[in-house]
This record gives sequence, structure tokens and C-alpha cells, in this order.
Amino acid sequence: MRVLFLDVDGTLTDGVIGFGKDGDTRSFWIRDGIALEWARDLGVLPVVISGRDSQRGGGPHGPTSGSSTTSASPTRWRWRSGCWAASTSAGRQCVMVGDDLPGHPLLKRVGWPIAVGDCAPEVQARRARTVLASPGGRGAVREAVEMVLRHNGIWARVLERYEAM
Repeated sequence: MRVLFLDVDGTLTDGVIGFGKDGDTRSFWIRDGIALEWARDLGVLPVVISGRDSQRGGGPHGPTSGSSTTSASPTRWRWRSGCWAASTSAGRQCVMVGDDLPGHPLLKRVGWPIAVGDCAPEVQARRARTVLASPGGRGAVREAVEMVLRHNGIWARVLERYEAM
């Protein structure tokens, strides 16, 4: 797997958005953030997708841990990363982690559609090949990244990094 698409609200966050005088706020699970760093460092491109514009866009380690944030259509990212359709070998190299119906179109186009543990029932029933144990915003992204790195045969490199310290 080469590209990991992630929905923001409900996947990277628990879906709760606070509003204040400076805009909106969201909370991110720190272990999800470090997992995104591992993915990026080991050649899996995290692409964070949001249907909302937020002045505070980004993840737990700055702007989405070095990945790309966009509120534009994911189509642009699929073309740019070579993941244009699940029917192509490049499309099969893309993963999407989502939680609800707005992510449905991309979930059906990637090679590995994954849903968070507390996803909408329709996503689980109709699109997800894998349903995570963890809910959105509470370790689901970490769980998905570990699955992808294991699938790619490189999870041991993460473990080695910390054992060498």
C-alpha cells in the first residue's frame, strides 16, 4: 500500500467540533499522529481529506504530520499519487479510512476500504473490507497504520527504531 487517505472528522477526530471566537477546534489522538509519522517515514503517503474548510486544519503534529491536507475533491489526490481507480494496479495500492457516507465514493474506489469501529452501519455493510476495533479519534488511525505497515512487511522497522534506543 502506497497511499493512505484519511477522513478528518469522525476518523482522525471523534467527530466533535467545538466553536469559539477564533474558529473551530478538534481534538486528535496523539498515537494516531505518531503512526502517521511512521507511515510517512516508511513510504506510505498519508493524505488527509476534509469536506470542511478549517483555519486550524491539520493533525496532532502540525499540518497533518507532514501529509497533505485538502478540502478539495480526493480525485486530485488520486491522480497525483497514481491511485486513480481500484481497477488499476496503482488504485489497489490505496487505502481509505472513513466513518460515514461522505467518504463512501472514495471508499469504493480504493484497493483497501477501511472503516473505523464506530462507523455508520451503511459504510460497514456496503463498503468496508476491514472494520477497525477502535473508534474514530481514539486510535483508529494508529490501528489502520499498523495494519498497512504489517501488510507491507515493514512493521518490524518501527519496532526496531524503538528497540535500538
